[in-house]
Amino acid sequence: MGQFDQLTDEFFSALEFLTKLSADDGGMAALCGACVRVLPVQRAAILIQERDAGLQPWCASDSVAARVAAVQATAGQGPAVDAVATGVPVLVDDLGATAERWPGFADELNRVAAAGSMVAVPLQMGVVRFGVLDLYRAHPGRPEPAVISAGLHIADLVIAQLIAGSERSAPAALWWDRPLTSRIIHQAAGIVIAQLGIGAPDAYARLRAHAFARGLSLAEVAQLVVDNRIRFDT
Repeated sequence: MGQFDQLTDEFFSALEFLTKLSADDGGMAALCGACVRVLPVQRAAILIQERDAGLQPWCASDSVAARVAAVQATAGQGPAVDAVATGVPVLVDDLGATAERWPGFADELNRVAAAGSMVAVPLQMGVVRFGVLDLYRAHPGRPEPAVISAGLHIADLVIAQLIAGSERSAPAALWWDRPLTSRIIHQAAGIVIAQLGIGAPDAYARLRAHAFARGLSLAEVAQLVVDNRIRFDT
């Protein structure tokens, strides 16, 4: 059995085990957990590219990965954003030294207890780009080529699961359903569109700018809009 064959078997075994444990919140969280179990990384997150809204966090293996994913969604910049734009993995040797490359991301990251290194692996099939798999290591340093190769292989397996999940009929496909934060962001954008009479891309941009200016996550601002605690037409 080759290295990648063994990695594939280990990934699907971990995914099956974790999916059973996470029956309440679906298999998306299990995908991130399986990545951590089979790769030499300490945390993982998946962000999905959504029309107009841009990259949105869909799952994370822990709270730190979730916060870094939210930072990228709010700032509209960072390793994951570049990985989707270029279609190639983006390596970050030190999360504490990103200000020159991504100043908005670095500013937001200062509020998050995140350290170490990461690689953002694009989730793509041909010209279709689904999103990004972010993989984190606890200590700074450039990931070894073997880690990147394994990450690329796991990314292909994640894509296969995303496609398989989207093709299932309900209720089997519930694990593929948008997370609550993503649904709230879309709902808030609809409210802003109604308030200002603008298009969807501009509505998401208004939400993101408001979040960035106030040091909040995109999901937090969206919840405030939905709760009618923030209005953009006053």
